[in-house]
Amino acid sequence: MASKRENYDNEILNLKAFYLVLLKKIWILPLSALIGAVIAGVIYFLATVVYAPARNYVTESTLYIYFAYDENKGTEVDFYNAYTWNLLVKAEDQNLPVKVEGNILDLIMENLEKNGYREGIDITRDEVIASVNADIPSDVRVMIFTVKNPDKELSAAIADAANEALVSYGKINEAFTQIKLLGKSDTKLEIVSDRMGVAAIFGAVLGLILSILSLIFLSLVDERVYVPEDIQRRYRIPVLGVISGKGQTEPSFYRNEMIMMFREKLKGASKVCVISSDDKTGEDKAKNAISRMEEVIGDTLMKDMPALISMPLPGNDNESLQKLSQVDGAIIAIGMGRQNGAMTEHLISLLKKLDCRIYGIVMTDADMKLLNRYLGL
Repeated sequence: MASKRENYDNEILNLKAFYLVLLKKIWILPLSALIGAVIAGVIYFLATVVYAPARNYVTESTLYIYFAYDENKGTEVDFYNAYTWNLLVKAEDQNLPVKVEGNILDLIMENLEKNGYREGIDITRDEVIASVNADIPSDVRVMIFTVKNPDKELSAAIADAANEALVSYGKINEAFTQIKLLGKSDTKLEIVSDRMGVAAIFGAVLGLILSILSLIFLSLVDERVYVPEDIQRRYRIPVLGVISGKGQTEPSFYRNEMIMMFREKLKGASKVCVISSDDKTGEDKAKNAISRMEEVIGDTLMKDMPALISMPLPGNDNESLQKLSQVDGAIIAIGMGRQNGAMTEHLISLLKKLDCRIYGIVMTDADMKLLNRYLGL
């Protein structure tokens, strides 16, 4: 599952251990999806409701265009499409490939003036241009003329003025027999499609993907260990045993393994110190480790083994060198799943410099359920 490695910061991810640990953190995935959905929903709400521009009132008219036919010139049907109609409706200076008579925008402004909307005071040409749109869906003879404006009354007024202007335009332009108004819709508030659900789903999927990628990335740079094989592969030091937290029952499988390793590796030793890489101050973790080892092995069997004494990290005790000279060697206690990789590396390096024999490592506070799954027990 993992390749040979030199130290904690360049090792290959142990996939089986990673997946087992991930199962314990599986709650992170739905939580991330939920958070992503909420954030996306809030952003969508702010963008479409709170900070969105004012919604328009829409008035839609349908007009039918009757083209004139000249036997010599034919018709100009091909010229009049959605693009050119919008040019005709919105342009003041019409530089068009076909000569046209009349200016629709001028006619619209005149009609609005008649209805009490004064140009430059109540309404501007730019506002009219921004509000209108001419569309030819399929048949070139049918025009859908749409007016959108935040003011309901103004939207209806522009529509009426434009319809009248188009009908008049059909009369003065020789290209048409007439332009007839077929109907006009009521002025209604523009319907904006609610995509809150889509936004929430997108946020949930994005949150889920980001959480998975984050977990993988954190595992790649993580210095915590969860299985004894990773400890031995990382530090090249034998693992003497695995012990669970205080108050837990130690499975006989791990108890027997530790007794066997202690008898083999501590053979001939009379006094061994225990140093915990988790003891940033004091030596409480080391004392707890010794207490648990004695509980697991049992008082009777411990009499046949060397005395275990606790010691703080050498950097926390000025008398470390003297104390280390009084023991045969050291056992390093490493808490399972803790950020202690760099400190353990440092401790091992220091003990080697001081010519202190390292008998092995004991993993403490182990999650036995996880280890049983890992080993298939």
